[in-house]
Amino acid sequence: MTSLKERRWEIMEVGEEFGPTRVTVDLAMVRAFAFSVDDFTPAHLQPQSDGVHRAHPALLCRDARDVIGTVYDLSSGGAGMHAKHECFFFGCPEVGKTYTISGRHTEKYIKREKQYIVLESEVRDMAGALLFRQRSTHIRGLRPGVAKATPKSSGQPIKEPEGPVARNKNEVRPGVLLAPLHKRFSQEHLTVFAGASWRNIHNDPEIAADAGLGGTIASGLQTMAAVCELMEFYFEDGWINGGHIAVAFIAPLLADEPITVGAQITELASGRAIAEVWATTSTGNRVLVGGASARI
Repeated sequence: MTSLKERRWEIMEVGEEFGPTRVTVDLAMVRAFAFSVDDFTPAHLQPQSDGVHRAHPALLCRDARDVIGTVYDLSSGGAGMHAKHECFFFGCPEVGKTYTISGRHTEKYIKREKQYIVLESEVRDMAGALLFRQRSTHIRGLRPGVAKATPKSSGQPIKEPEGPVARNKNEVRPGVLLAPLHKRFSQEHLTVFAGASWRNIHNDPEIAADAGLGGTIASGLQTMAAVCELMEFYFEDGWINGGHIAVAFIAPLLADEPITVGAQITELASGRAIAEVWATTSTGNRVLVGGASARI
């Protein structure tokens, strides 16, 4: 059996491939995910009228991000941080179905003394149909001073976008806001999402402190899942089958820190609603910024 490599940026290579691995979606997985992202949308927690149980479209994003575990020991190499994430959705994973996950490193660079590695991965069903594809950008070798507790600011509170609030997708037009979501991820949420198979900045305060953080932090994918929840509420199948999200995690979100997740429609074009999206803490700091779009 080939031993796994230490998860260090210095030995990671552009072009190296990971997987394929297989994962079978079961009810326990669906329920754990719903708890970890505080999203109990009924349509994803039980079979629908056709007898098919369709889970949250982002359910396997973490598994696709961690496909490098087929080559690298995820518990080694020190702390890292998820910096950006982009995903294209083409359906929901179904309970009882098995999916294959594969990926490859596509970029590696240093910017402002931070070591970045980019992973592109995809999830397909056993017939080969694409469920989603994603692009994850990570900082490796996280150390004190690299991750700030809050982003730099002018000292002025963030002025949230203004405009009318759409009640449903029929009221969506440029300039309208989607009704915001309010979330607070406790340590229990963080631990369930991250798992307990290895210590990291999400489930271990000591590891978080060694990385220079003010405490354990939520996974970027948890805040992204909240944006997905908001988009799905308005656009339903237009999000699940054809949704696109591209966000940057610009500051850590500490455990138990409340956030407000918002979106504003900027454009309707080519049969799509395009939105600016964000997540802001109760103290006025942005932790996520980016864009999302859905079919209309």
